[in-house]
Amino acid sequence: MNARFRCVLSTVESDSHLWNLVYLQKLLEEHGATVNNLGTCTPVQHVADAIRADRPDLLVVSSVNGHGFHGAQVLLSGLRERGLEVPCAIGGKLTTAVSDDDRVRRELLALGYTDVFLGDDAIERFRGFLRFGLAQGFSAWRADRALISPWDSEDAATREVF
Repeated sequence: MNARFRCVLSTVESDSHLWNLVYLQKLLEEHGATVNNLGTCTPVQHVADAIRADRPDLLVVSSVNGHGFHGAQVLLSGLRERGLEVPCAIGGKLTTAVSDDDRVRRELLALGYTDVFLGDDAIERFRGFLRFGLAQGFSAWRADRALISPWDSEDAATREVF
């Protein structure tokens, strides 16, 4: 298959897991990507250097250690501070509590991630994202709105609980 888009693939600095990156690299390649896999515990500067050098169409970030939420914030903020803008998808296990997934997704989308893939249907939704990106460009993607749990809403303190 001929490469149809360029992708940089990384983890956050705190994540030393490798198999998720191998899986994602193969999945991306199956969808037409040339992948620069930066490996585990990826420093922000290393990601920034790869983006400058490769000029990718997409940055994919994966974290499975349950502590990726903070690293995801640091990574995207660091890229923005360096003036780097690229469509960026993230997924995996970003917190230690599944009950935090909606809040984390909402916050990362607000920060500027193109989409955040969490939960049981994450891989299938990511495949749809890749198909869309190939057809219309990754920057044209509009993520579904993140759910707001009743306990996360701004007026939760004034709401009666029965």
